[in-house]
Amino acid sequence: MTQDLSTLEIVEVRADDPAAVDEAFQVGNEAMLADYPEFPPNCRYDHDQWLVTPMPGTARHTFLGRRDGEPVGTAVVDLPLWDNLDKAMFDVSVVPVARRRGVGQALYVHAAAFARDQGRRSALGFSTFHVEGFAHALGLESKLTDVRRRLDLSTVDDALLDRLYAEGLARAAGYSVVRWGDRTPDELLADVAALDSSFIGEAPLGELDYEPEQLDADRIRQKDEVRSKHGRRTYNTGVLHDASGRLVAWSAIRMQKTVDWHAWQQITLVSPEHRGHRLGVVSKIENLRYIREAAPSLRVIDTFNAEVNVHMIAINEAMGFQVRERWANWQGPIDGSVA
Repeated sequence: MTQDLSTLEIVEVRADDPAAVDEAFQVGNEAMLADYPEFPPNCRYDHDQWLVTPMPGTARHTFLGRRDGEPVGTAVVDLPLWDNLDKAMFDVSVVPVARRRGVGQALYVHAAAFARDQGRRSALGFSTFHVEGFAHALGLESKLTDVRRRLDLSTVDDALLDRLYAEGLARAAGYSVVRWGDRTPDELLADVAALDSSFIGEAPLGELDYEPEQLDADRIRQKDEVRSKHGRRTYNTGVLHDASGRLVAWSAIRMQKTVDWHAWQQITLVSPEHRGHRLGVVSKIENLRYIREAAPSLRVIDTFNAEVNVHMIAINEAMGFQVRERWANWQGPIDGSVA
């Protein structure tokens, strides 16, 4: 079925337009929950803060589509400002009642034209394969497959985790565990920056064209501060190499301000020269202990891994993470052909 798009108005959402801010949030939340009912609702606080205090290194632009005055969809465009300056990340949402009528494509075309005017030539997106036909129509292809796994804390085998942790510590002589919260300790800033910068380069990328983000201590501090303003709660566990005092492994989990039952597993990384000592297992299990102590209402943790990342998948599955579904990393040119 098609619909008359002549009455589709697309406007950019700005912080000084509270009606548009509210409509954009409601559209995005309704679409997300329809597609991913296991996920928590979007955090309204984080949504609004993005318009006031965007994350360092990213310029976000949100476009709202209204048909006959009714909000029907959004297109969120994130423009990297530090690296990958030819790229733009797109997230298109359409409320269920308005789907398969050209709204999503119209929003994407509008947002892609904006990104093209900003000098961007490569589009990226992330979703399950349920939108494969839509993505292909926009000239996007899946360049890397991720798999979402979920840890249900009510089913965690604590005795097994204790055993895995003890076995890991036995292999980690000469290393020490350290925890921190939202603010990275000053003495760890440089090492966190180095590990974070290496994450994309160390992770399997398949055919995805994406550069590692180059971070330093100042950029890490900026990100810490803005995440706190967005209300995000982060739990970090690192592993120090005793002889050098350097942070050589790191695992992080993050929660939204308005959701107490759900968390996202973030980075887990071990420096290549320190692998083989079970530091990934140690940091992940210790960090799981940390967040369970600090957030007793937490019930589930979701994580994404590249389908080919067999080492990290083995750790996650040993901890009890279970497969939910496959996700595509979409990429394609922003060349005006769709329009």
